[in-house]
This record gives sequence, C-alpha cells and structure tokens, in this order.
Amino acid sequence: MDWLGWFASRHTWLVHLPAAAALMIPLPILAAQRAGRGIRPWWTTCRYLAWAGLAGSALAVASGYLAARHLGLAAPGPLWVPPRHGMAYLFWLHELGGWAALLLGAACLRSLYRDRQEHQGIGIAALLLGLLWAGSALAASYLGPFLLGRTQPPPCLLGPRTPDAPSR
Repeated sequence: MDWLGWFASRHTWLVHLPAAAALMIPLPILAAQRAGRGIRPWWTTCRYLAWAGLAGSALAVASGYLAARHLGLAAPGPLWVPPRHGMAYLFWLHELGGWAALLLGAACLRSLYRDRQEHQGIGIAALLLGLLWAGSALAASYLGPFLLGRTQPPPCLLGPRTPDAPSR
C-alpha cells in the first residue's frame, strides 16, 4: 500500500478531531459573549478549538476524497451537481457536509480574530458561524456510517426517485 492509500484508509480516524472541535466550539463562544474583564482566556479557548478543528477538517476532507476515489464511491463530475439516486447521492450529501464544515470552520476562525477591545465579547457572528459549523459537522458525521454499510440508510437520504433518469 502506498502512502496515499494508507492516508485514505485513515479517514474514519481523522474525522473525530474536527467533529469534536466543531461540536464543542459553540460552548466557549457562548461563554465569550459577555463583556468585561477576564474574557481573554475564553478568546484563547475559542481560537485553539477553531484552529484544531480547521486543521482536522482539512485532513478529513483530503483523506475522504482519497478514500472515495479509492473505493469508487465518488461520482464523476463536479461537486455542485448532485447524482440522481442511490449511494452516490448519499456520498454527495456526506461530501457536501464535509466541505461545508471546512468552509464554515474557516469563516468562524476569521470571525474569532476580528479587532475588538480587551473588554468586549467575541461577537454574535462567531456564535452563529460556530453553530452552523457544528451542524454541518454533525450532518457529515451522521452520514458516514451509512457509506460504510454498517446500517441501512433511510430512503429519504438516497435522493429523489425519478423513473426516467438513470442513476450515476
């Protein structure tokens, strides 16, 4: 096995760090909303979690892409065009959740570094982006085990059925 194959096979291990960071980051952001003295340690906690989650998300997206190509799950074509039906549609949803988590993590990290005074809170934009990041990471994590065949996915996650359109 070459190093790309090894890296792709570790996708299920690499998704735990960004998912945990994304699910935990709304709590310190919420704690950093208040204004006053002693708020800077919450800023540091938020930024640390965001950096860890963003780095982990980048690794998870890269390993997921390689794993999908290795296992033949990825449908040919651009990311923004969903496949018609079946496991390729489920993979498209999973991939969309992973990319959304990566982009929302970067946006959340950017909002955590905006200019503010020593006594100001972290901001409502960071809280909203952190909540969206947590939601997208949760959605991608929910869809992952279905792709491995551990359980049967609900029919609504397999895409709309169209009798005349072939599935990819």
